[in-house]
Formats: sequence, structure tokens, C-alpha cells
Amino acid sequence: MSLSRDDIDLVRTSYIRLSGDLQRAGDVFYEKLFELAPETRNLFVVDMSTQSVKLMSTLGLVVSQLQNAEELEPLVRDLALRHLAYGVERAHYALVRQALIKMLETLLEDTLSDELLSAWMHAYDSLADVMLEAAYPAPSQQVTV
Repeated sequence: MSLSRDDIDLVRTSYIRLSGDLQRAGDVFYEKLFELAPETRNLFVVDMSTQSVKLMSTLGLVVSQLQNAEELEPLVRDLALRHLAYGVERAHYALVRQALIKMLETLLEDTLSDELLSAWMHAYDSLADVMLEAAYPAPSQQVTV
């Protein structure tokens, strides 16, 4: 997972704007996700207000550590395994990417440039690759007992 310094700075700066209202940012994200894939609503058994803040807080932790890939990867791998236990499927990662884009477009519309969107997508794709590798290891990487 390697991001340029510029990508990290763009993601961090824009996350600071989003963090002004974590509840709204999370609510918009889930609204977009459930519009794209209504069936994913069944994956959430908690109150969505709580879940929205939890999502954005976790995203904030990840964003704060983007420059520390070696320290961030174990956290991201653990997150992937927890999501797998919740019933998240490989196909959901693409839906989350789309919902993230739509949330950014909605909340950062006045400052959302192609460069900023590209930085978020590069960051998301890098993290999703790590998560997918952890949750769905290639057969040669699986441990046999």
C-alpha cells in the first residue's frame, strides 16, 4: 500500500471537512450505499446513527495513519476479517467504493476536484486490496491444518 504524499494530504484535508459533522457524513454514506444495494441494509443490526459515527471515526483513524502503511496494515486486515464475520462479501467492496464517491460528491461538491477524487479512490483501492487479500486469500496463501 503506497500513497503519494500529495494523495495523503488531499485525503486528510478533505476528511477534516467531513469530520465537522461525522453523523451527517456517515448518514449520507449509508444512504448512498442502501440506494445502490438495498440488500446490504440487512448486514447492520445496530442503530444506524451509531453505525454512521462508528464508520466515520474508523475512517478518521485510517486516514490519520495513511503515511504509516506498516502499522496500518494489521489494523486494516483485522477490519477485513471482522467484516467477513459480519457477512460482507467481496462484491460489497465495489459498492462501498461507489457509495464513498457519492458521499464525497454530495458533501464536498464545492471543493471536489478530479485530483481530490483520485486521491480518495487511490487510498480506498489500496486499503480495499489489503482487506480483500486478508478476507479472501489466494489458495496458495491459505493455511491448512
